[in-house]
Amino acid sequence: MQSTLTKNQRCNFEKVFTENGQDYIIIATARYDDKCNNGHNTFAITGEIWKTRNGVKVGRDMESGGCIHEDIVKHFPELTPLIKWHLCSNDGPMHYIPNTVFLAGERDCWGMLKGEFRQHTSRGQQNNGEAGIPNWVLELPDRVSRDVCATEKPAPVLCEWKAYGRTGEGKERELDKARHVAVWPEATDEELTAPDLKERLEARLPKLLDNFRAAMESLGFTY
Repeated sequence: MQSTLTKNQRCNFEKVFTENGQDYIIIATARYDDKCNNGHNTFAITGEIWKTRNGVKVGRDMESGGCIHEDIVKHFPELTPLIKWHLCSNDGPMHYIPNTVFLAGERDCWGMLKGEFRQHTSRGQQNNGEAGIPNWVLELPDRVSRDVCATEKPAPVLCEWKAYGRTGEGKERELDKARHVAVWPEATDEELTAPDLKERLEARLPKLLDNFRAAMESLGFTY
């Protein structure tokens, strides 16, 4: 079922509490809409904490605000199941596949493993407009200069053209973060590190969206 785009769909939860003799009010806001006008309904749950006196906010500045999920869970335990859906849209978690694959993998931001070498190639504005041609660099031996003082004529210097490019740095796997962004807390290390992770993520997406829809409708939101 397609999600119906909405522009302002939200609900608030408020609670007054006392800490170290000071009264506070915490306001949790859940929303599911396309307020950003990007063609997606996106869910977010955020909060604000203010000092209060006799039920009235004190001061102009809130004590804390934004993604204060630990505070929201502490004061509204019934909202705990919603936290995992923060920034999930009607087509899935934010950058669902690329983020999960990157975090679960060992490739760096250039898509390279540690020690992997990738030769640069010309771009469209280089090499007379011909892209994709391998790039080479003339490498000089150490301590070679344009002039030298010597009693005898120096021996010829051999120069060599070598491939010019980038050597990958790789990265450590971040499996807990991968579970978080994929909303897949029960995923095993083996499931996240085995080949074809992209295909497994695609296969579980329909059921994931069914669960997301149920969570949104439990709040009275139009999906």
